[in-house]
Amino acid sequence: MSSRAHIRVEVNQSIVIGGLSYRVAEHPALAGIPYVQRGGRGFVIQLIAPNADRMALKYFKLKYRVPELVKVAEALRQFADLKGLRAAQRTVFTRHTHAELIAQYPALDYGMLMPWLPGVTWYDVINTRMPLSTTEGLRIARNTAAIMANLEAHGIAHCDIAGANVLVERKSSQVELVDIEEMFAPNMPMPVEMPIGQDGYQHKLSREQGQWCAEGDRFGAAILIAEMLAWTHPKIRQFSADEHYFAAAEMQDPSSMRYKLLHEVLSERFSTQLAELLRAAWHSSTLAACPPLAEWHNALEALSEQIGTHSEIAPTQPSGSSPSVPSLGGSPSGVISGRRAIVVQMPSENSDAVPAAAAPSPRPAQALQLEGVKLCRNCGAPNDVKEQFCVRCGFYIGTGARRPPPKPAPLPPPAGVVSLNKPAPPPQAVKLNRNLSEIVSARRVGDPNSGGMVRVETAKPKSDQVEANAGSTIVIGIMLGLLIVIVLLVVISG
Repeated sequence: MSSRAHIRVEVNQSIVIGGLSYRVAEHPALAGIPYVQRGGRGFVIQLIAPNADRMALKYFKLKYRVPELVKVAEALRQFADLKGLRAAQRTVFTRHTHAELIAQYPALDYGMLMPWLPGVTWYDVINTRMPLSTTEGLRIARNTAAIMANLEAHGIAHCDIAGANVLVERKSSQVELVDIEEMFAPNMPMPVEMPIGQDGYQHKLSREQGQWCAEGDRFGAAILIAEMLAWTHPKIRQFSADEHYFAAAEMQDPSSMRYKLLHEVLSERFSTQLAELLRAAWHSSTLAACPPLAEWHNALEALSEQIGTHSEIAPTQPSGSSPSVPSLGGSPSGVISGRRAIVVQMPSENSDAVPAAAAPSPRPAQALQLEGVKLCRNCGAPNDVKEQFCVRCGFYIGTGARRPPPKPAPLPPPAGVVSLNKPAPPPQAVKLNRNLSEIVSARRVGDPNSGGMVRVETAKPKSDQVEANAGSTIVIGIMLGLLIVIVLLVVISG
């Protein structure tokens, strides 16, 4: 049964949309359970189209169901041909266009249908400590930098770049952005809530000022690209926080050990230019002060001179019935007119060679010493590996130590060997005294280390002889004397 807040579905349940019957897909890891994902603003149900394509049916939480979603979808559709924005191909449901569907599923009011994007989120990669090869990490980072640089070149920003909003297809190293309803672009409607970034990717000013602006991706994308490159190093995976590499409390802290480790890995393993870009973003006072994303793309291209395959990421006007909206450059002929299409080199999908750095990177004078150190998942402070609570913030970080196993019981002597220690006799039970008027006392005697303990009933105490009370005898004598005197007086008087 479905309500205005939620949609309850079963595996293989049919949902008719636009005259076509879609089936609810089964979760790949949970037999008999429908494939439903929960996000920050709503839920996504995987559907199977009549042609077997996978589709995403998304419905929002009540507070995010606003008419502006229709305008957002119309504007986003013009960006659907840009690399990384396949999620912009969407159809929004309204009571005017899909009255029968919304009558059956009220939660689909301002919901939408879009392609299902394959892959795993970067959040899943970090959360599961998924290892990546150097080639794989470099290709994923290059594709991400190419997408982000291309968006920034067109005055577009995702504004909520974080691991949970970036899908990675490992076989092809392709990258797609999701949760794009709050993207910034000229003439895009302002979102219901100002995006402020997410933990692990948030600039220090974004929490108060928001980041819905053309430079809104610069800091988050810088952290994301650096993570993708350095995730190939085992130390980065070892010292990562739980759901993102950086803890929320250590963002832009100059003394952060995780920042120093990430900077060191970029400098030693890749290039000093990439390490310098990270340093500039980490110490930036504003989003605009962060390096432009094209600089990240150019630095990664410098690492890839051995790869000669280039693909031009040039946005084109989508075909079909795309609504006409003002151009980013002010030209009425389309969104991308009046802007120069940048040429972005994409790695070959069949290339497995590890690109060489443009120039050798000098090693730092003193490498970080992290042996026997554990970084707090809450604030990033270094702690001794034996500590249970962070010395800075008191957050429980666990020890990982195990209790010592119990000592094994002594083995019996082999056959034919006489033991020098005579086994102690089993303890003898104390006989219960059925005379309830008496109290039985017992004590345990013996040496517990050599022969064991034995319960022995204590001897009954001897009854003491009670001497006669002289005072009572005197009282009796006095009473007898008085009685005699009374008798004599009676006789005399008579």
